[in-house]
Amino acid sequence: MIKFNRQEIKDRLVTEFGYPAIGADLITDKILNLQPELSQPFEEWWTTGDIPSLNIEGFSLEDLETNHSMNTIAAFLTLDWLIREPEKARTSLNRGHDHVN
Repeated sequence: MIKFNRQEIKDRLVTEFGYPAIGADLITDKILNLQPELSQPFEEWWTTGDIPSLNIEGFSLEDLETNHSMNTIAAFLTLDWLIREPEKARTSLNRGHDHVN
């Protein structure tokens, strides 16, 4: 379980990561409810900035950041989705996404 409090997470999402306040509320809820196997690695990253080596359903944080243009928070939440709903998440990730230039 994440040991940081809700307000601390939300404040940092807004000030450091540029999330709007309403979006930060939603993301904070998701962070506080990460699957157990992601809680400790998330806390380590949140505290140190070091990207942990994780692989869920063939996807890593580094892969999601590099090949799917996600920030680290989005990558953690995507790994969480891969644990919760592996088929849906894999299908969506394998389908890819459009880029607007």
